[in-house]
Amino acid sequence: MGSARYNEIADDLLRRIEDKEWKAGETLPPMEQLAQHYQVSRNVIARAVQKLAQAGRLVSVPRRGTVVRPEHRKVIIRTDLVRRNTRHVRDGQEIAGGYSFPAAMGNELWIDHGKRDISEQPVEDARLAHMLNVPVGAPALRRLRVTGPPGEPAFQISATWIHPRIVQEVPEVKDPHGTGPGAWIDAIESAGHGPLEWMERKRVRMPTQAETRLLLIPADLPVWEIVRLSYSAKDEKVVDVTQVIIPGDRIEEISKLRREGAATWPHTSDGPDGPPVAPRDV
Repeated sequence: MGSARYNEIADDLLRRIEDKEWKAGETLPPMEQLAQHYQVSRNVIARAVQKLAQAGRLVSVPRRGTVVRPEHRKVIIRTDLVRRNTRHVRDGQEIAGGYSFPAAMGNELWIDHGKRDISEQPVEDARLAHMLNVPVGAPALRRLRVTGPPGEPAFQISATWIHPRIVQEVPEVKDPHGTGPGAWIDAIESAGHGPLEWMERKRVRMPTQAETRLLLIPADLPVWEIVRLSYSAKDEKVVDVTQVIIPGDRIEEISKLRREGAATWPHTSDGPDGPPVAPRDV
């Protein structure tokens, strides 16, 4: 009976969600209130909510409650191509500024989720401090944004740490907007560091509590952590390090495979360790 009841409640909650009683991004009533409405225990409501969470329709957000996730979320095929971003808007006019890195999918206009933050912060993450070549805890300018396509939950958290020497040399990087997101990169390149070259390091890990809250994802959904290092053409040193966090169910990566020299075709009789030693026929 208990199993049947929580399944019935899960089905009814889903119906109410699909009828737009609660829209994507909105919070369900507290479990105690739902338990009173359905005249069941809080545990039964928790099982019903968990079922919908496993189906990807609900997510528990710390200090907020149970939030409705959209049924359809854009999944991006990620390549290694960097494009010029030409669709920033300034004074009502579209202009070029900065670059679209692989996850941004070219000229699609993304929106900010919450206020962007450009401020000096200590680099507490030892991994990022090492890549930026500053002591752990040293202050650096951080450009933090949470962005995504319109009408969807945030797609990514992007935090760029700019080396102090660059901030001193190119104060324009402190501009919250510039000519658009990423356009402060133009100022760095124009100051003699262009063309910048980029390298990425990627790994999969579990999200932090703050990341689950900002991205509206379950705590058990892994995320991609993509760290992009920008190198100066003037001195080949790192000018900034960008950490991008993307839910694991929202990107697929595509790569063209290359043959190593020993794998060229037509094949030779020698292997990677030289000609065969053992007789061919035994």
